Amino acid sequence: MVEQNDKRQIAIPNFYGEGKHIYEDELGWRELEKQESETDVSREIFRFEIERVGLNLGFYYIDNDTFYGIHTEGYPIKVKILPRNRAEEFIGWQCDGDTHADGEVIASFDDVHDIWNNLKINGHSLEEVLARSYIVYLT
Repeated sequence: MVEQNDKRQIAIPNFYGEGKHIYEDELGWRELEKQESETDVSREIFRFEIERVGLNLGFYYIDNDTFYGIHTEGYPIKVKILPRNRAEEFIGWQCDGDTHADGEVIASFDDVHDIWNNLKINGHSLEEVLARSYIVYLT
């Protein structure tokens, strides 16, 4: 088991504190979401968790060092850059990912089913962004 951990690639060093790394295999959807939606396909997991169940999603996109939130509880549905306390030493403590927090709205959607195909972050599809993100909030 130790040998397997030695081969894991660190994606975000010291995310939650000294030595508390986020690894490449922890980016994107977690095992729980894959089990709940009964698939490994990102689009289908999003369809189940966000579109069908109606959960809010908060994530940290490592490629641009930004926390985002998809808040499905209001109308229109808001996608926002979540506020962050950069005074905290470790990234994981700078934002809890709660989509209820005020933040810069970067997109809004009247229909939750429009998000997957139409949301672009830095020119990347939501599928690409989530694959390179650490999910910090799904509730």
